[in-house]
Amino acid sequence: MTYQSRLQDPFLDDLFQTILSLESVEECYRFFEDLCTVSELKSMGQRLVVARMLWEKATYSEVDRLSGASSATISRVNKSLQYGAGGYQLAFEKSPSPRHRISGDKRDKEKRP
Repeated sequence: MTYQSRLQDPFLDDLFQTILSLESVEECYRFFEDLCTVSELKSMGQRLVVARMLWEKATYSEVDRLSGASSATISRVNKSLQYGAGGYQLAFEKSPSPRHRISGDKRDKEKRP
């Protein structure tokens, strides 16, 4: 069975095919720095971290303390994990574990590149 997104359109098809053509993290940095604002990229990165932590059964308080995400962001990401299209789970099952784990507290996030 093929997944049919309610968002599907030719522009997004082109975007996703372009992303799939990138071959390295460096190429992704170059492309996404041109495509997105710094704030958009940081928000997406934070949501991914929140999703991974929740998927790994971290508590809301742990996610808040370690990611610095707002309660609204944590709740929204959790809702996507529970009732969304399954994209986070698919990505986590297909991707290697992150090279680093979040540790410490919100102040540590300022030190990370």
